[in-house]
Amino acid sequence: MGKRYWESKTLWVNVIAFVAMLVQSQTGYAVSPEVEVGILGVVNIILRIVTKEPVSWDSAPTEGAGN
Repeated sequence: MGKRYWESKTLWVNVIAFVAMLVQSQTGYAVSPEVEVGILGVVNIILRIVTKEPVSWDSAPTEGAGN
């Protein structure tokens, strides 16, 4: 089993990136697309390196989670 989907750092980083995109479109303040993709790519690579367990899409607690 893996961790619950809402415990995924990668998921939250990408949700934050999506919200930032929406804020940029509403405020007119924008970071260049190249910079955005670069930052998001590096952050996702780092998260991929430090990820230790898969995401489980069911809501049941994980086995051996050490709670």
